[in-house]
Amino acid sequence: MRRLGCCLAVVTAVALAMPVVAHGALKVAVVDLVKVTNSYKRTEDASADLQVEQANLKAETEPKVKGLEELRLKRDGFNKGTEEWEKLNDQLLEKNLELRNWVAMQRLKIERRHRDVLLDMYREIAGVVERLAKKEGLDLVFTQAFLEPPQIDVDESRGLEDLKKRIIGQRVLFPTDPQDLTDEVLKILNSEYKGKAKGDKGAKG
Repeated sequence: MRRLGCCLAVVTAVALAMPVVAHGALKVAVVDLVKVTNSYKRTEDASADLQVEQANLKAETEPKVKGLEELRLKRDGFNKGTEEWEKLNDQLLEKNLELRNWVAMQRLKIERRHRDVLLDMYREIAGVVERLAKKEGLDLVFTQAFLEPPQIDVDESRGLEDLKKRIIGQRVLFPTDPQDLTDEVLKILNSEYKGKAKGDKGAKG
C-alpha cells in the first residue's frame, strides 16, 4: 500500500504542476482508429489493389518457376557428376537465385507502395480529426485504444492487490465518458473520398 501511496502522490504532484486552463476543464474526445481505418472506403480499395498486385506477381512468377523446373529435368537427364550435369546445375543454381531476388524485390515494391497508401490514409484521418476538434472546441482527442478500458470498475475488485491494480490501471478520472468522434470522422472521410475510377486496376508488381 506504501508504493500505491507513492504513485498517487507523484500523480498529484504532476497534476498540481500543470498549468490551469483558463477556460475551465479540458474538453476531451476519443476516436476508434481501428474502426475508422477498417470502415474507410479507401481501405477496401487499397486491399483490392493489394490482391491484384499479388495476383499479378504470382502470374509473372509461374512461368519463371516452370522454366526452372524444365532446366532441372534437363539436368537430371545426365548422370550426376558429369560435365553436362555440372554445367546445367550451375545454371539452375544461378537462375534460382535470380528468381528469388527478383520475387523479393517485387514484394518489397508492393509493400512500399501500400505503406505509402496507409501512411497517407493515417494523415487524412488525423486531418479530419483536427478539423472536427477545432470545430467542436476540443482540447484533446485520444485514440480509443489509449483509453481502453475507459473506466475500470474499482467496486468490482477482489481483495487489496486487485484493487491496487484497478486504481493504478485507470487511464482517465474525468471525464469518464468523453465525446466519441468515430462515426463523424468516418462519415466525413467516406463522403470526401472520391474512390477509384471504374475499371481502374492495381499496378503490376
